[in-house]
Amino acid sequence: MHGQLYQRLERVIDVIARAAAGDLLARVPTEEEGQEQILELEYGVNTLLEEVSKARADSEAQHQEIARHTAKLLEQQQELMRLLSTPVITVWPGVLALPIIGEVGPERAATVTESVLAHVVTARATHIILDLTGMTVAELATTQSLLRLAQAVQLLGARCLLTGVSPHLARSLIETSSALSGVASLPTLADAIAHVLRERGVQLVTKKK
Repeated sequence: MHGQLYQRLERVIDVIARAAAGDLLARVPTEEEGQEQILELEYGVNTLLEEVSKARADSEAQHQEIARHTAKLLEQQQELMRLLSTPVITVWPGVLALPIIGEVGPERAATVTESVLAHVVTARATHIILDLTGMTVAELATTQSLLRLAQAVQLLGARCLLTGVSPHLARSLIETSSALSGVASLPTLADAIAHVLRERGVQLVTKKK
């Protein structure tokens, strides 16, 4: 009798040890015969393991749901940042403007190029104005990216104009002047728009005060 009791207790202890090690699928084999206290202990341990297993499953499901929502939010944020970093504006039918603000690294340069070329094709643009007034970095790689963008725009049959060129950027552009053919530079965005409209034969009338 005592031998059977010890065996059942050992099974209970073994299952608890396995559960403590992470095996929540372990269960205590129950026997209807014997002392009521040991039977209650066996059922109690099994019930506890069932609840812990369910709680873990619910927790994992919640973590997965949170992970999915987080990934979706990050994707939306990245898309929003992409759109905000490439705000191509239609200033006149066939005339687009892109104010570039902040630093232009390789990844952003690729995004800007893709966005600009897509807008040029969609809008059948004849001119694209790159306003560089707010650009904070003008490294050689940035300059080369801008020139490649200008050349790609020209291949699509449009003209590229630069405005707000800083002295530092101007020096970088001079170093690669061979790629500047067909790229006009004007002081401000307003000057560039006026230049394009004059090319199109649009008469600008200034109201008299």
